[in-house]
Amino acid sequence: MPHHAPARAAAPGPKLEFETLLAHLVERADEMVHSQSRLRDLIRVNNDLTSNLDLATVLRRIVEIGTELIEARYGAMGVIADDQTLEQFITVGIDDADIARIGHLPEGKGLLGVLIADPSPVRLATIGDDERSSGFPANHPPMKSFLGVPIRVRDAVYGNLYLTDSKNGEFSADDEELAQALAATAGIAIANARLFEDSIYRERWASALAETARRLMQDEDDEHLGFLVDRVKELAEADLVYIGLVTPQRDFLVIDRAAGSGATELTAMSFAMDESIAGQAIRTGKPVNLPRGAVLEDLGFSEQPKFGNALVIPFTLGEGNAGVLGLVRHLDRSDFDTRDLDMGTSFASHISVAIDRAEARMIRRRVALLEDRSRIARDLHDHVIQRLFATGLSLQAAAAGLDPEAAKRIVEQITEIDGAIAQIRQSIFALHQAGDVTSVSLRARVLEVVDRIEDEQGVRPRVTFLGPVDLMADASLTDDVTAVVTEALANTVRHANASKVEVTITAAAGHVTVDVTDDGDGPGKSPRLSGLANLRSRAISHGGSFNIHQGTGGGTQVVWTVPV
Repeated sequence: MPHHAPARAAAPGPKLEFETLLAHLVERADEMVHSQSRLRDLIRVNNDLTSNLDLATVLRRIVEIGTELIEARYGAMGVIADDQTLEQFITVGIDDADIARIGHLPEGKGLLGVLIADPSPVRLATIGDDERSSGFPANHPPMKSFLGVPIRVRDAVYGNLYLTDSKNGEFSADDEELAQALAATAGIAIANARLFEDSIYRERWASALAETARRLMQDEDDEHLGFLVDRVKELAEADLVYIGLVTPQRDFLVIDRAAGSGATELTAMSFAMDESIAGQAIRTGKPVNLPRGAVLEDLGFSEQPKFGNALVIPFTLGEGNAGVLGLVRHLDRSDFDTRDLDMGTSFASHISVAIDRAEARMIRRRVALLEDRSRIARDLHDHVIQRLFATGLSLQAAAAGLDPEAAKRIVEQITEIDGAIAQIRQSIFALHQAGDVTSVSLRARVLEVVDRIEDEQGVRPRVTFLGPVDLMADASLTDDVTAVVTEALANTVRHANASKVEVTITAAAGHVTVDVTDDGDGPGKSPRLSGLANLRSRAISHGGSFNIHQGTGGGTQVVWTVPV
């Protein structure tokens, strides 16, 4: 029986090489399929991001899509502020309870600050091994791998996308490229959302300006300043808006109107011009954008610690007068931007119009009141007094033919009629003079003096009140202020040949000040005080001061100041 040799085994070399090549091809095919899948996902998220125009939604979706697309457990976006800190920090993967336990959000230090200082991609296998890492705060979840890429909007770095803890162990070079592609799309989406948001903002702003202008021109009896303050507060999303007016001596800023946080307390305050940011804005004529922590000086305003960024916008009011419009936000709010400044500047120009219309409205009301008083006085004189006088004459004629006792009784009644006529004449005089009889407030008494001067001399002084003058002036001080205004105006219109006179009464910083300025001949080198000497005595009796000198634009300026 023949012997058969066992079959020889096939050589392993060619077969192993083929299998290796086949495995390599399969691996590359899987990678291509995976890359194609991720490319389709990137196209899908491109459409998702660029079709959304709400900025807050876009920012969160960028982080959500980044963690999903690049397979990270945690994701975040840091929006960079002007001072190169993180203005916003949006997180995905950490719930609200964990965020509350961690405490305050990152400020842009450590690895997060690396991308702010040098906006280039950073990819790490282990965060803790990098010397630039500053570690994690207490209660922070553990994180190992890290990938960060900058997000650019046009030529500026808007923020950074941070991804940590890759589900595949660590982030690959493909992950980094994909993150950069996502960041490019995110930049376009953010730019579109910001443009849309800006267009909506400016549309609201333009509509509000048109509404305000229409209101100023049409509504005669409305209180426009309060409306303006409330409207600016709403449009600028400010926590406090105020209007401050400068005193004639340009040494104090008096808060005339305010709305928002601490408005009631602020309205009763005044600030020295040299110590306030308003002074800087008024001197330069340019708006001031205050950084956080420098909104108001330490002047006893209890709401001050809450405030962060602020805008102080100057405006003009009449000839040589000025004021500011202030907008303030709390520390936890974002800063005002350029469009807020544009909006505030536009509304500031409406303030002088509103104040002028308010003064015109007050003058019209005074004129109407004076016309009513004149009509009543005329009717009393032409009808009531004449009838009473005719009745008295008739009774006097009738008494001549009666017996003495009856005549005596008629004469007594005639005397009563004469007394009634005298009282009516006094009432007519009071209606024309409108002095102490018609009102008791300082404002009213000063305005009545001004009306009388106009009637007598034909010159209409312009009157401005700053601060709570009626609250700070008691009866005695009201009498003195009225006397000061009366004497100063009398000297101005009778002796100075003035055609324009301005009277400003200010209650600020614990003082009441009367400023009377004209464009007349001036006081001369040695002005004769005569009646003005009494005004100096009145000031000294209150512990105050009295000065008369040449005004900045010529003419005479009388300044009477007393502490309250």
